[in-house]
Amino acid sequence: MRLIAAFAAICLALVSTGCWDRKEPDDMVYAVALGFDIDDDGDYVAIAQFANPVAANGGAAPGSQPAGLASFWTNCAKGRTPYDALTDLSPGLSREMTVSNIEVLLISERLARRGIAPIMDLVARDNELRLTVSAAVVDGSLKSLLESEFAEDPIPALAIQRMLNPIHFIDPSAMSPGLLQSIVDMLRPGQDLLLPVLRLNTGSDLSSSSKSDADSASPGNPVSHMGSAAFRGDKMIGRLDGHESRGANFARSRSQHAPVSVESPAGGLVSVHVTHVASRIAPRYTDGDVSILINARVEGHVQGQTDLGQGRSGVNFADPESLQCLRARLAQCVREDIEHALAKSREYRSDFIGLGNAVYRRLPRAWRAGVGDHWYELLPDVEVDIEVEATLTSPGLLRESLHY
Repeated sequence: MRLIAAFAAICLALVSTGCWDRKEPDDMVYAVALGFDIDDDGDYVAIAQFANPVAANGGAAPGSQPAGLASFWTNCAKGRTPYDALTDLSPGLSREMTVSNIEVLLISERLARRGIAPIMDLVARDNELRLTVSAAVVDGSLKSLLESEFAEDPIPALAIQRMLNPIHFIDPSAMSPGLLQSIVDMLRPGQDLLLPVLRLNTGSDLSSSSKSDADSASPGNPVSHMGSAAFRGDKMIGRLDGHESRGANFARSRSQHAPVSVESPAGGLVSVHVTHVASRIAPRYTDGDVSILINARVEGHVQGQTDLGQGRSGVNFADPESLQCLRARLAQCVREDIEHALAKSREYRSDFIGLGNAVYRRLPRAWRAGVGDHWYELLPDVEVDIEVEATLTSPGLLRESLHY
């Protein structure tokens, strides 16, 4: 028995040693961002951003790379298909390219309005590409955006990925669902895609943003968030602003953090940090008509309030009536965001909230009986009730307001 165990251990040791393939890391070049566009002739354009390993200075601050060496570079190629364009990047490189380390996938608005199904088909089939990569639509020149320099990160792809990652900030309107969730949304019946939109700021935008501090040498951010792109099928058909995007994410339970300002019962504004959102979409089918209830439960804590001067004491958070009034106003604010998102959904006939998918999952007989075939015709007139329950878990470290 011991001899058999020793033989098995030796066999496992021989199998587990060595590299998992024959590709040496020194022979590879790693793309950190990938973008797709389309030209005037209808050909696909692939743009890749690469980190420069020679310029990397481990742990150094941005801008402290060796003189004369850029921290990144971009390469561009085109082809009749997205895969042709991607493979045509290789002749311009001295090493074998891999996309296993990309941080973001960017799609131009021009291509998004034509259709992103070929792009999603490519990334879903590629065994190197991670499906946790953030995706976004770009308003403006995609190539110029990938060639822009960020003050806070030497590699633009890392800065863009942090802009789209909800872990790093509390504004859910810019949240990217990731490639896997995006593909799932496109495949689900009665569900449409919603992607964040990034815009390359012009020179005038950057100069105006830096005028507030004339002595500062830090440039303005070259990229800003411009809401979300609403899709129907694989085609972009319109945009949502920040509040509408936030409302859509509230309704889909894809927002866990958000800043909300509500009118104070004592005057002024109260800032609330929403820390948790749980929503449920409940469809009903009565006498051949579909109606839907969106129930959202919101939790948050108070971050501050205004208009405390001239002897005004602000909200007394120990008073149950004041707290109840504040909770009601927070619930109303969340409800209005969801209503604005729903209005855009009806206008575009794009079900990015997923009402139709809730009918498909919970009322399969009604969906097969004809609701599914005519869902986008029914969407503008479907009765939707929105209920929001808000809870304030903490007033912070103060129970009484600072007043003077």
